[in-house]
Amino acid sequence: SSSSSSTADYLSSLSRPSASTPGNQRLTEAACVAVDSIERTVKIDAAGEEDDDQSVAIARSFLQTACPSFFSSDVYKDEDRLVKIGRSLADLVSRPEEGGTAKIADDLETGLELLVEECSLLASGGIQVPRKRFGKTELMMPIVSLGCMRLQQAWGTSIETMDDVTPECQENLLSILRRSIALGINHIETARGYGSEMQIGHALQALIANGEVRREDLIIQTKVPLRPTAAEFREVIERSFRELQVDYVDLLGLHGLNLDEQYDLLYSNGENGNLIDVVKEYIAKGKIRHLGFSTHGRPDLIRRFIETGDFSYCNLHYHWCGSYTASGDGSFGGNLEIVRLLNKSDLGVFIISAFDKGGMMYAPSARLRSLTLPDLEPIAFGSHFLWQHHRFDDEGAEIHTISCGAARPSDLDQPSIAAHMHALNTSDMEKRVDAIRRRLRAAQEEALGADWVNTWHFGLPNFLGSNTATQHCNIVWLYNLIHSFGMLEFAKARYASMENNSAKWDESLSNEANIKELGPSWGWTPGTAIKPGMDYSADLANVPERNKARVAEAIAFVHKWCSKKDQGEPNDDDDDDDATIDLDLPKEWETAYDMRPW
Repeated sequence: SSSSSSTADYLSSLSRPSASTPGNQRLTEAACVAVDSIERTVKIDAAGEEDDDQSVAIARSFLQTACPSFFSSDVYKDEDRLVKIGRSLADLVSRPEEGGTAKIADDLETGLELLVEECSLLASGGIQVPRKRFGKTELMMPIVSLGCMRLQQAWGTSIETMDDVTPECQENLLSILRRSIALGINHIETARGYGSEMQIGHALQALIANGEVRREDLIIQTKVPLRPTAAEFREVIERSFRELQVDYVDLLGLHGLNLDEQYDLLYSNGENGNLIDVVKEYIAKGKIRHLGFSTHGRPDLIRRFIETGDFSYCNLHYHWCGSYTASGDGSFGGNLEIVRLLNKSDLGVFIISAFDKGGMMYAPSARLRSLTLPDLEPIAFGSHFLWQHHRFDDEGAEIHTISCGAARPSDLDQPSIAAHMHALNTSDMEKRVDAIRRRLRAAQEEALGADWVNTWHFGLPNFLGSNTATQHCNIVWLYNLIHSFGMLEFAKARYASMENNSAKWDESLSNEANIKELGPSWGWTPGTAIKPGMDYSADLANVPERNKARVAEAIAFVHKWCSKKDQGEPNDDDDDDDATIDLDLPKEWETAYDMRPW
């Protein structure tokens, strides 16, 4: 067992639960017995991954006592769901905790209550996601949307016909759509670049033909990339209509308006034709009901697109922990100013990647889970933070919907339960979110200091303000997340994209020429990695004097901890080339669980 000594002491004090055991203690005993007995026979596979059979066995053992109704429902048949329950239980029981046996008992009991509540709701079949007006579109949008970037046969445009799709993949996709619709999630969001349009089109036609859903009850959204000419752009749009097998789309998004030159393609494209005029033709014909855009861009660029007045909604990164590639940028260190502008303009606010780029909430650090518990699990907190945003924003800016990129039907469980509870028990959810926000703020101030928490982004440049195209504002943000919440794996994923850019960088070319060579990928994940030993003082000229030393420390720290280990180079100024291999990882930075059994 991976239990700490204090956890082991607590386990040893428990006996097998009986019917007379008080409720909370009975849950705790059932969980401890399930995990402890089954872990004795665990076999970890060759890759060191968690064993799915073990997780399923833990879940079944616990639920027999804790939630018998779960066994008589259809949700019990989904082993992905049982794997997730088992992994959650194993972490609750086995992870080391500070504060001694009493704190372990308290956290374990409250965590188990949340889990049983989720399982009971799933078994009841009564979960429904509420809806909210989606800005000037006047659509009644479910506050959870189905993102379709993880359910397809292959990423991109490599799948040409349905013959290239396995029956298993298409059946899984159908199951996700059925589950989504049953939960009241009727907003289906995809993109030409995801490679899922054709499969979704076939699946929706089958569901419509079977009478399982009506086209008019769905909100279908796809996103298309810009092209150099109006003629090429028109063909991209037409292909999406063919793949989806629809006469119209409710929402069309211009995918990835991340770079300044894309503004010119839309509005100043000369003899090649302004792409915005093509979209307006489709709108006039009723084939596109509402136009929006998605973006990983800078706040000043996003503002420029909004202020054209041509858009009715925006797909945006804005989360409890930051604004992904825009983190540290803009007037408020992220996209808060954009959320407010969208509200003032009555545009729909669609928050994308709420559980992935929003902090990898499906695989939280042990530290983060300990901060959201006992009130909510990380995914639920990330959801409620956005739905309650108007409560704690000074300007009352609202969020309308958030995406859940489902790879399996069970991926919709926690977001839809959170949405259900948001409507059913609003006051209690608000109290829980407030409590978590206080703990998160206290963790930040303890790790970083109150002044730094308030001012860290002051004067930090994005890639445009750096002589080396370094996204300093993002890198310092990652430093904050690691120190405050232990979010090392999330930080490593973002920093890896910067290292990928650096690997392709030609030092003989200008920044502008390099960015052009990298093409659209730069817009999605901008910035180069840190070069150890380089003097960045010119880049940091606008940083307040009191912050400069801390900024230098932050960027060196992030490179040391987040740089790829297979480069064969030290990630700091040490002479030991193995310095990064032998870093002593704090336990609270480790992943608590991973809700991706697939």
